Amino acid sequence: MTTIIRRQASEADKQQSQQWELWESGDTDHFEYSYDQDVQFVVQSGQAVIHSPTNPPVSISAGDHVTISQGVEGKWAISAPVTNRYQYF
Repeated sequence: MTTIIRRQASEADKQQSQQWELWESGDTDHFEYSYDQDVQFVVQSGQAVIHSPTNPPVSISAGDHVTISQGVEGKWAISAPVTNRYQYF
């Protein structure tokens, strides 16, 4: 199933994610990505809404832990530049 799951990141999530890759949206207000593998990330800063044909819109902001499954076609509407730490699994 192609899903996007958001929850509050635990302290353990936040600490563990510091070892993951860094991604920054920069000054853009949108980002589109076809997820070809499962990914999880912890939002470090910023705000966005992820739109996908298979899910209701998901709002994300600092402190969120997000899991996106393989097959999701994501369109991010970025309202404040996003920085996150991510890991494919």
